[in-house]
Amino acid sequence: MSGRILIADDDPASAELLTYFLESQGFTVETAPDGNRALEMGTSGEFQLVILDVHMPMYDGVEVLEFLRKRHVLHPIKVIAVTGDVSQHIKRELEAGGIDSFLSKPVDLQLLRDEINRLMAD
Repeated sequence: MSGRILIADDDPASAELLTYFLESQGFTVETAPDGNRALEMGTSGEFQLVILDVHMPMYDGVEVLEFLRKRHVLHPIKVIAVTGDVSQHIKRELEAGGIDSFLSKPVDLQLLRDEINRLMAD
């Protein structure tokens, strides 16, 4: 599989692990350390998928998702939320924002790969 993926996560260790794994799967990966940078990069049209941490500085994942959905109306970008916050409140906000998939941290890399393959095949 190939494609361009943006990882938006303020935790450098998480971003590094995901980057290493996804690059080993054949993807081109870039990272954004906060919500502001995630918006700049995610609205560029260069990425097929965003892996989005929910709790980040500047803009949180829910806000980033809302902006991405407004920007990519005709060809929505695929977004997977990845977070340690599994509260029903967060899940409802993400679902209302149109999230494509939701995975809890620590991320099961096999499950992540399966979700990416499913979303990129659409």
